[in-house]
Amino acid sequence: MSVGLKPETSLAGTGREAAFSFAVEGASLRGVLATPEGAGKKLGIIFVHGWSGNRSGPQGLLTHLARQFAAAGYPSLRFDFRGRGESEGDGLTASLPTMADDLVGATAAFRAATGLDHIVYFGLCSGGNVTIGTLPKLPAKGLILLSVYPFSDGDAFGRDVHRTFHYLRVYWRKATQGSTWKRLFRGDVSVKGVFNVLFGHFLNRGRNRRKEEGEAKPEETASPKRALGKTAKSAAVESRTQGGEAPKKHLAKLRPDLPALMIYGTGDPDAPAAQTYFGDYVREHALPVELVEIAGANHNFSSAAWTQEVVDRATAFLQRLD
Repeated sequence: MSVGLKPETSLAGTGREAAFSFAVEGASLRGVLATPEGAGKKLGIIFVHGWSGNRSGPQGLLTHLARQFAAAGYPSLRFDFRGRGESEGDGLTASLPTMADDLVGATAAFRAATGLDHIVYFGLCSGGNVTIGTLPKLPAKGLILLSVYPFSDGDAFGRDVHRTFHYLRVYWRKATQGSTWKRLFRGDVSVKGVFNVLFGHFLNRGRNRRKEEGEAKPEETASPKRALGKTAKSAAVESRTQGGEAPKKHLAKLRPDLPALMIYGTGDPDAPAAQTYFGDYVREHALPVELVEIAGANHNFSSAAWTQEVVDRATAFLQRLD
């Protein structure tokens, strides 16, 4: 039973949600098992949240999606990785390999609870990378991936360039507004802060790489805050630091028989480089991966309209797999 969660909750028109737990390497991982009213589909969904998130997703995105899918007949599991949310474990010692182990454990527990063998994995951000990296151990029928960036930092410069141009456009629009200049003269706008948003990712590239690879200078990792940053950033470079593989070697785990839907928002400054990275590989290897954009959406699809479009596109994809 999950701490702070009712053992079971009925949701009108959706089905029921039950507290769910399973063990991985002696730690109890907790989540929510959602089952639809009636018999339900023969296809299940496991949600894989991002590096610093939890099973609910940003602004409850994954919870909302799970309930919408349950209303359409699809059972699902959303769970917290070790050291996240209500699950046991130390978040500072988490890594992509431990997250992969957690996902394998979640899959086994979900299959035992539902009897389903066909599973679609719904990965958000780095959760999508964890899913791709774990594919050889997963009974994946399909993938739905939201806002997934390249697994390695091999094209980080390209992402940084897109990010700079994105925010240049944002600040240019603000510069044409009289209220912005009034705030600037009052001292309410930090010029240094604006500069860091535009160019800080370029200036910190060397330091971040040293931190990610464990070669940082003492003054760069002395504080707990910086140590936490080192741990969190390791999610972006796991493939590069383990065995020196080329960035796209990770994508070799995608299969010609595995359909996937990748969704990005045009308002996400890092999306163009990510779409190029994945899109080039998909076209080169003729993979059944569909990359789609939602106009105006940000990284977390935070408006009701953007979320509904994610629901609609994902539901249509699931129906094609039934």
